[in-house]
Amino acid sequence: MENKTKTIFIVIMGVILLAVGVFAGYLLIQRSQANQAQVLPEDFTVKSSVVVTTRDLSLGNTIAGSDVELASVPVEVAPRTAITSLEEVIGKIIKTDLVQGEMVLSHNLADPTNRNKDLSFVLSDDHVLLAFPGDDLMSRESMVQRGDIVDIFATFKQKVRTMEEAAAVEPETRTFTVDTMQKVGVTALVLDVFRQESNANVDPTQNSQPAPEPETRIRAYLLALNPRDALILKHLKDTGAIFDIVLRSPTSTVQFDLTPVTEEYIIEFYGLEILP
Repeated sequence: MENKTKTIFIVIMGVILLAVGVFAGYLLIQRSQANQAQVLPEDFTVKSSVVVTTRDLSLGNTIAGSDVELASVPVEVAPRTAITSLEEVIGKIIKTDLVQGEMVLSHNLADPTNRNKDLSFVLSDDHVLLAFPGDDLMSRESMVQRGDIVDIFATFKQKVRTMEEAAAVEPETRTFTVDTMQKVGVTALVLDVFRQESNANVDPTQNSQPAPEPETRIRAYLLALNPRDALILKHLKDTGAIFDIVLRSPTSTVQFDLTPVTEEYIIEFYGLEILP
């Protein structure tokens, strides 16, 4: 009887110890899961900093410091070509339109310091690049820079016949001044560079002065235009039109509604009297 009681006691103690062990194991598992939840929350996502635009940019624009910023995005949505440094994009030109908040990708940038200026890459499929002579006063004074927005004025002579005149009447040569193109972006400049000759009699032992900056003069503009506008400018140029470049504000988007200027327009505008 005594042995039987002792056996039951041992069994009960074994069950109790087993239950305590199971409970302790359960507590350890719960604590471990709680610690992991603190280290890696459910919404934990690995992120990367990428360069995004702060405003809408158009094909051929040069990126300034205020045009871009760094943004944190999940690594799985950042393309392999996404740029992660602001220094890599500032001063570059873009090869496609970008909207505000869009990531800047390396294949969408062109380096304007390359020898070929990446000009072929800043053209959309429906544009051509036209070399336009820089013979006007604004060009001779080097007032226009790459990226400026300009209008192109032209004065030319054209033989015309009024609707009231008979077909047999010889057409009269008239002079017209018109705004041929508006809001044209200067894609690039072709420059003549003039360097001053160094003085051969300068004593090399004396402290040399820094070389003067070379003088540059605009020889031509490279304009990205649709083919129709390029043909119009070519026709006017080939028929002897006199051109003037006028500079717009960098933020100007106004489409001016201008009337071609003729001799009659000047007479009527200023109230001039034609004496017999």
